[in-house]
Amino acid sequence: MKIVTYLLGALLVAALTAAAVFYFMTFEPMKTDYLRMKAGIPEMDKAKAELKKYKTQEAREAQEVAWVNPGVDALKAGLGDEIKAGKAEVTAAGNGIVVNLSEDILYTPGSVTFAKDSPQLRLKLAALLGSKELKGKNLVIGNTNDAAPAQGKGKKRIPPKEARTLAADRALALVKYLEQNRVDQEMLVAAAYGAKVPDTGFKIKNHKTMIVIESSPVPAATTATAQPNPLAAPGAKPAEKTDAPVPGAQDSQPKAIPLKPAQPKGQ
Repeated sequence: MKIVTYLLGALLVAALTAAAVFYFMTFEPMKTDYLRMKAGIPEMDKAKAELKKYKTQEAREAQEVAWVNPGVDALKAGLGDEIKAGKAEVTAAGNGIVVNLSEDILYTPGSVTFAKDSPQLRLKLAALLGSKELKGKNLVIGNTNDAAPAQGKGKKRIPPKEARTLAADRALALVKYLEQNRVDQEMLVAAAYGAKVPDTGFKIKNHKTMIVIESSPVPAATTATAQPNPLAAPGAKPAEKTDAPVPGAQDSQPKAIPLKPAQPKGQ
């Protein structure tokens, strides 16, 4: 009987020892790790949400510029002769496209009148700018040239024009022509620049017509979050959260020029 009692006691001691070892060597470390992981779950969820937001933004930005390369290809193909002659250039710039056309292939020097041999070029421009590749895009038609001196005498005398005034008249004339040839008038903007524009890497510098093509601006769905005001009186309630969009988001306009052309791949 005593032997059985001793055996049972030994087994009990062994069981308690094993339980103590398990508790201190396994359970407690696992419990600590679990509590640490549980405390880090909110941060992990926050990181996942941020990652998802960045991926969504990246995909949206990629989609916004997906039209640029096909648009550049279509414009280069349509203006191939003018590009070979050094009278035109088409390049991706920022999130859009810039087309530069030398002054002499569109206008009579010092005048708003279109050049005699420009009808074919103007028809090509209307077809290209109204194509499906550029559908829904903002088209900023700009011009830069020197001031025009007075011409003629007497009743036929044409007064001089400042560079920007002549540029504005030329840009407006081309916009009206494009409207008459089925280019969406809601997408067209006339712009006038001074006699000189900053050198941003284009081959054709001044005395040119510039066509800047960009996506229509879309207001970001941003909500203003109440932030503590360091100048507020102690105990004052923070401002309530508002769903109003960021001021100026809807009024943003596409930038015309100067834009810097994208560097060719491989350089």
